[in-house]
Amino acid sequence: MLKLTSIVFAFMCTPSLVAFQTTSNHNHNSLSQLSSIQRDLSLRMADSPLESYSESSRKFRRTFYTQPDWVKHRDSNRFLKNIRTTFDSGVIRQVAKEVAFVGAFAIFIFIWNNGLATGWDDFQGVHHDALFGGNGFELKLPLTPFTLSSPALALLLVFRTNSSYGRWNEARTAWGSIINNSRSIVRMGCGWLEPGVVPREEERAMQERLANAVWSFSRSLTRHLLSEEEDEEAYRKDVMERLNPVFAQDLISARHRPCRSMQEITSALRDMPLDTRKQMEVEKGVTALCNALGACERMFSSPVPLVYTRHTARFVGFWLLLLPLGLWDPFASSWNHWGMIPAVMMISFFMLGVEELSVQLEEPYSVLPMEKMTGGIGLSVAEHVDWRLEDDERMMAQELRERTQFMY
Repeated sequence: MLKLTSIVFAFMCTPSLVAFQTTSNHNHNSLSQLSSIQRDLSLRMADSPLESYSESSRKFRRTFYTQPDWVKHRDSNRFLKNIRTTFDSGVIRQVAKEVAFVGAFAIFIFIWNNGLATGWDDFQGVHHDALFGGNGFELKLPLTPFTLSSPALALLLVFRTNSSYGRWNEARTAWGSIINNSRSIVRMGCGWLEPGVVPREEERAMQERLANAVWSFSRSLTRHLLSEEEDEEAYRKDVMERLNPVFAQDLISARHRPCRSMQEITSALRDMPLDTRKQMEVEKGVTALCNALGACERMFSSPVPLVYTRHTARFVGFWLLLLPLGLWDPFASSWNHWGMIPAVMMISFFMLGVEELSVQLEEPYSVLPMEKMTGGIGLSVAEHVDWRLEDDERMMAQELRERTQFMY
């Protein structure tokens, strides 16, 4: 019996060992970029607790697609690649303990029923009596309760996943609004500034101040939504390098940095020689930034109701924990019902994986590529300032040519 137990336990532990195994002998050219990142992260976290994997890996999930990425995303070999890299999956790392626990309970049922209740058959088909004479009491349940409860469990998981995806989509929409309105504010502010009203050096300084203030909003919001450990040092370095030292220091010491940036945007617009109507139009963009900020803070501070999350987790947990009892009879045709064990572990992986995905998406900001979006805003607002300067230079060259022609 001990030999039989050792064989089964070794067989069932193999997937878990493979799931945590990291090696440098893989051919990196044959694996996807995501798998490579996950292996590198695993190597760096070889001595770290499993609980830290989820948080540490989130910064590597901030995907930002370009055309080559979409071509790769539609690759016809994607199914084989995804199957081949199953044990590199971050989801399997996150739910490994839960799957192992369900598997261990299934192994306990296997040992109890075969070793202590009814006996077992060896590989030659010879039946052996249970230890201590056997008690005849098998741990099992009919499959009907699981069949009846599975629709309710499916609804809970679907609603949970949809709610989390809706939060992710709303967060991405809010950042899309930030990108669009940042461009519009600088475009209108620079484009509507009448040439010649103020000296060129002062005009250029006004435009750069507005552009930097707009960039500081998205950069401050990124820091506002990320942890201090991850982004505070980089944030201080970025604002000190790009912004006026006085404003940069004021921004760093502000209690609410995004609001301080919006105040600077309004101050920059107020100091520009724009008429009231144009200033009001540009201020609509600043108000849109404020609305997007409010949406981000609302989702960041308000999770899906905890009673819903906890009930779903408990439902999934108890359902999977009792599943080995329900699958005991359906796997009677397998050797000593052993097929029940891998089946339970596979079902657990997929169902716990769905619940894990909903938890990972519930707080969307640490998986959104906010740094890349902020960098894009910085490039865009700087281009608007340069384009306005180029337009002024072309206009001055044209006026000079016209004066020259008139003189001669």
